[in-house]
This record gives sequence, structure tokens and C-alpha cells, in this order.
Amino acid sequence: MIKHYIFDLDGTLLDTVPDLTRAIQDTLIAFGLPSVTLEETKTFIGGGAPQFVQAALKGKGDDPVFFETFFAAYMIRYEAYQLEYARIYPGILPLLKSIQHQGHYAYVFSNKPHALTVTLINQIFPGLFKGVHGHIPHTLPKPDRTMFDRFAASHQINLAESVFIGDAPPDILMGQTLGIPTIALTYGYSTVEVLKSHHPTFILDTADAILPTIKKIERMPDHGRVNPKR
Repeated sequence: MIKHYIFDLDGTLLDTVPDLTRAIQDTLIAFGLPSVTLEETKTFIGGGAPQFVQAALKGKGDDPVFFETFFAAYMIRYEAYQLEYARIYPGILPLLKSIQHQGHYAYVFSNKPHALTVTLINQIFPGLFKGVHGHIPHTLPKPDRTMFDRFAASHQINLAESVFIGDAPPDILMGQTLGIPTIALTYGYSTVEVLKSHHPTFILDTADAILPTIKKIERMPDHGRVNPKR
């Protein structure tokens, strides 16, 4: 039985791209650099804040001193904006409440900075997640499993009873690295073609389809587990 539901955040639980876009646009303009569109911003999301900013700079952040100055300015703006327009995707709240009602557990494992991840979850989903982890400076982001293994140990996550749910390649690769089934959601920030190319266990269009799909996973041999990727 699947008892541990591990979720990505941006593009999976919440649509955060309007706030991310506003923060990066304002920072680029403040530094006299060309701005980016909302659609471009979607393509930068998934690898963590430093990678996001590097993509937005389009090669203009190669100087480490400039990058650190720009990144700090961006983070100030995003922290100020992040709760302004973020919205919960349809079907997510009923899903989380159903998981809790069944006596199962939901977690967040995100590449968004840890403090911001915790703030968003506590403000928008109070009491619905057993554990929350965001990216911590000087550690490797997902799909590296180092920090996940520590997170799993601290929350007693049994991988044999787990599924990873996200909207981007790092989420699929994270699940595959752990050897657990993966669900990729098309409503987030990756194209269907990109998701298919990474071979998740299932690709779904809505959060409403997650629980019925879990039943399918539970009927699969060994709950859809595969040999962990190294």
C-alpha cells in the first residue's frame, strides 16, 4: 500500500510563476537588464533558485560577484512577493485531506529555498504535511538523493510504500533515483513531450486523477518499484 506521498511544490501544489516572474522582472529592470516573460520564466523553474536566476540572466551572471549581488536582490523581492498571487491547483486540497483522512502521509521535497518553502506550506497548507524540505545552501538539489535520504530517515519514510509526484524532470529523476514510482503532472511548467522523455510511471492531467492512479500502482508488481538509478 502507498502510504507516503512525496510532492514537489512549484508547478505541482502551487502555481507560483506569477510571483516568481514579478520578482525576476523587477530585479532585471533594477539592474538595467532585459526582462523576461511569464512563459520564459516557466522554463527556468525546477533546478532551484540559483539555477533559476542564472537562466534569467542569460549568461550575464558569469561574474561570481555580480551574480551574488543580483541573486541577493532577487531573493529579497521574491520573499516579499511570494504569497501575493500563488494559488493552489484544482484538486490539491481535497487530495491532501483524503491522504490525511486515510491515515497516510504527505511531504514536500522541493528545490525552492528551504525557508521560503516552509513559509509557503505553513501559510497555505497548515497541518496537511508531515514534513517539508526545501533546498539548503551548499547542498545538492534533487535529483541528488543525499538530502532526501536524511529527510526520509528523520520522518521514517518507507520507500517501499512511497510515490514521488511532480511536474518536472528533477521530480521524475528523483523518484527513479530512489527506485519508487513517479507521477508527472502536465498542468505544471514542463511540456508533455519533456515529461514523456523522462519516462515517469504515469503522466496525469489533473490532481483528481492521482488517487485512482495510486490504486493502479498498488496493483503493479512490487508497487511499481524499480532498481534505483545511480
